[in-house]
Amino acid sequence: MSLRYSPFIFEDYVPREKFFDRKSELDFFIRSVSVKRKMLLCIVAPLKYGKTSLMMRYLDVLEDFEDIIPIYINLKKKEKPILFIVRELEKSGIGIQEIYEECLGKKSLEPLFDAINNLLNKKGKWLFLLFDEFHLLPSRVRHEGFYAGFSDEDLFGFFRSFAEGARISYVVCGSVIEPLMKALDVWGGRFQMIYLGPFSRDDAVDMLKKLFKEGDMEISEEDAIAVAEAAGYHPFYMQFMGHHIYMESRINRYSLRKAKNELYKFLLPIFEDYFERILSINDSLQVLEKILNKGIFKPREIPIVAKLRRMGIIRPTNADYEFVDPLFRRYIENILKGYKPSEVVVVGHWAERIVGNYLLKRGYIPYYSHDSRGTFDIYVKIKDKNVGIQVKYTSSGRVRLSESEANEILYTARELNWIPIIALVSKRINFFRNIRSGEYKESEGSEDIEELLD
Repeated sequence: MSLRYSPFIFEDYVPREKFFDRKSELDFFIRSVSVKRKMLLCIVAPLKYGKTSLMMRYLDVLEDFEDIIPIYINLKKKEKPILFIVRELEKSGIGIQEIYEECLGKKSLEPLFDAINNLLNKKGKWLFLLFDEFHLLPSRVRHEGFYAGFSDEDLFGFFRSFAEGARISYVVCGSVIEPLMKALDVWGGRFQMIYLGPFSRDDAVDMLKKLFKEGDMEISEEDAIAVAEAAGYHPFYMQFMGHHIYMESRINRYSLRKAKNELYKFLLPIFEDYFERILSINDSLQVLEKILNKGIFKPREIPIVAKLRRMGIIRPTNADYEFVDPLFRRYIENILKGYKPSEVVVVGHWAERIVGNYLLKRGYIPYYSHDSRGTFDIYVKIKDKNVGIQVKYTSSGRVRLSESEANEILYTARELNWIPIIALVSKRINFFRNIRSGEYKESEGSEDIEELLD
């Protein structure tokens, strides 16, 4: 059996040829490096948000400048980061191995970085150190044999001094935001911060279409939007869902629903951990509710906002705050409303939420399907009647149901003893109870689901 490679990548950083979006972050970096060679920059985002992928693109950019020596150091993998830097510098004609050995004996790095800066000056070069998992730097440096008796704060202080007035720049990121923020405290706010957010709708759809095409599969605009919406436009979540859909070798409501369920299973323990940490902060839920509703913070709530930001739950944007992860926002929204958080984690197409909100406004609680009710997107109890709703979105105001689709809806409804309803979402919501094959037109449906059940 031949091996079938998935075009989707979620286990590792994304290579250059599969790097999508982040245009503003790339443009900012290119402009900054083009006008000056000195930089302190931190990429901030929670786990699996594309930090390393962006940093590797920054590395590509820096390699195009002849007077810049860029070195990427993944501190998860490098037990001796200083020795790694020394060996990388040797490739650029900066030989400092002997000085490194002397410094190792003295347990101090000051002579080494002085020598590096002097040689950079002589050669007219600039050094950019790109540290991934930056918060691990002190423990790695101590393990290598330097500054054994000093605290993390002291070591970050040393590295701050090494770059001050020198031809050395730092670009850093980390997957654990709290210790990363603590590490940056030593610099007293001198680092520029880039907060990564979700993709735009157009970029998300473009990414999904290109990756599916690379795997010899076509995905429609509507299905691509459904995947992107279900994933909250989060790059990793979209790659994750895309992979699971691709492995099903088909793109339909069942493969989409299965992929959403896999994402749900992946996210649930992560979100539960986030929630547990949030609850450890007094009044944190009230503050999150104000962020959701654009409320005004009381003075005593400002420190709570700062803690949530340092945890990576929220990020500053346009003189305000927003949730970093749109799916975790849905999770918190449901908890605050008293609903099951899992039902909103992976809702699916935005049209499903429109129908769900319609039902909520009328006092009914919608339950969004994960996989067991695959034919139906929403289950709701109306006037003591069990109702299964399949949601259809169309920009044209009409949609066609095949004979097999209609038969499956009717069969599943009989098995579950539910009343089947089609919800057509276009300029408005229209409901249909007469399940049949053929075309459904917006003008022929009912805007009141209750009258269909009388």
